Amino acid sequence: MEFDFATAQTVTGFTLAQVVAEMQKPLPAAAYKPVPGATDLTDIDPAYLTETATKVFGPIGLGWWYDFRPGDLAISAEARTAKSGREYTVFTASLHKLSVQYRLLDAAGQTLVSEPITATGGNDNEVESYAVRGALTNAIGAAFAKLTWQLPVYKGQLSHRNAATFGENGNGTGSKKTTVKAPPASPAAADQPATAIPVEATAAPVGDLGQFVITLGKHAGKKFAEVSSDAIKWYAESMNATSPAAEELKTAARAYLAQISAAGVLA
Repeated sequence: MEFDFATAQTVTGFTLAQVVAEMQKPLPAAAYKPVPGATDLTDIDPAYLTETATKVFGPIGLGWWYDFRPGDLAISAEARTAKSGREYTVFTASLHKLSVQYRLLDAAGQTLVSEPITATGGNDNEVESYAVRGALTNAIGAAFAKLTWQLPVYKGQLSHRNAATFGENGNGTGSKKTTVKAPPASPAAADQPATAIPVEATAAPVGDLGQFVITLGKHAGKKFAEVSSDAIKWYAESMNATSPAAEELKTAARAYLAQISAAGVLA
């Protein structure tokens, strides 16, 4: 007997159409915050994704789950020196492939497990375990984005600037388009004391980062989509971020690499 998609529901009783609607539903205004040092960029608190996924699909491990191979997780360490002379180490975790799956039931009681939804993720932090947890959170968010998680943010209609009033005036249409990306998990200012940022404070990169405008170096004034992937890799992996602008560029480059890699267009 073939699985009946017309009667398909998640283990918590959501139809496929209801899943799509719930994934796109605006969150409380407190879920959207500006990226420190880049107020035109917006974070989505990932705790809300856990809450929504549990509501829509059921508890993790039953209604939905994620998996990755240990070999797809790479961790590197970089020694840095702040302007004040303080020396510290930043750990970078890069997850090259993570998959998310969910379970459906039809009216006849048949069970269907979805095909894997794959994504990449990355994060850095002075605490290695937080860098790894941040990379996992980043990749999970990217996978759920393919299920239309927070689609109005991806489309530039919803941001921290209009979250409190979104939906009152044409669902935010006509508002300034805002690119969204993950914040840097390393210290916001190099001469400040180290602050460990747990996974709950790490958002997934969303938005069209190909439109991010480079402000430094020979490519200044160009968008990410207008330069080579080698240039993006240099910004993400080799550039020494010695200023807030450079840190913002480095973080955006890493998020953009994750986006184009997930889309299968990275050369």
